[in-house]
Amino acid sequence: MALSIPYTAKTLLQEIVSEVSTVYEENEAKAIAYLLVEHFCGITKMDILLNNPVTTTVDWSPILSRIKAQEPVQYLIGETEFYGRMFSVSQATLIPRPETEELVAYVCNHAIAQEARTVLDIGTGSGCIAISLACELPQAQVYAYDVSEDALTMAKQNALRNKVSVNFEQHDILQTKTLTPSSLDIIVSNPPYVKEEEMAMMKQNVLDYEPYLALFVSDDNPLLFYKVIAHLAGKHLRPNGLCMVEINEQLGEETAALFTAEFYDIEVIKDLFGKDRFVKAVKK
Repeated sequence: MALSIPYTAKTLLQEIVSEVSTVYEENEAKAIAYLLVEHFCGITKMDILLNNPVTTTVDWSPILSRIKAQEPVQYLIGETEFYGRMFSVSQATLIPRPETEELVAYVCNHAIAQEARTVLDIGTGSGCIAISLACELPQAQVYAYDVSEDALTMAKQNALRNKVSVNFEQHDILQTKTLTPSSLDIIVSNPPYVKEEEMAMMKQNVLDYEPYLALFVSDDNPLLFYKVIAHLAGKHLRPNGLCMVEINEQLGEETAALFTAEFYDIEVIKDLFGKDRFVKAVKK
């Protein structure tokens, strides 16, 4: 696409959609195009509705080449929205998904009802869960673990960006024997849960760009992280404390079974798409 050409907002959007549609289906292409024009040109939805004039000096060629190579638009623009706030993202972190917003909403409702004071997010990545909870629960101390130094650097930047305090610590949860603090009201986690055998069904924009270690587990031990989380939650949650995890939709009942020894009110919860997506358990 040429430089410095006068466009209307609609025609610019339509040209970008046309380019992106060579790789993505139309609705996804429109969503990507809108994020691009909003980020690079400051074009709003109202500009598009009113078909306002716009002059772009952006060199779209390298941008669209990256999109056509299926680089996620969130990595290209360096940010994404989650739970009503903006978060910086990079290939060191997963791109937050809408389903995980449901996880945050559930935990928030429980925390408010139970007046929770201490919350731990295991495998924080970009920090989207921990930071959202810290913003929504100003009365709580929020802690967040991750094994990746690069992910923690991004998470700390996001905490500053959203003007909230979170206690970030670097830990390999699979090697962790005890938690800090030792007594918690809530443990929440969205750990790796995609089996390697499922890779064949996943899109290239995920496989080629998002961090492998944050996504995949071996086929012969897919509940590895949940076993550790259930053990640590049983050890460190206060009575009536909540453990809630995002899960592989194929393994809902198997994941829930890990909590039976020390928990009650164990439930597999579906997401808005009707898929088994979360397990919640309350400490006895």
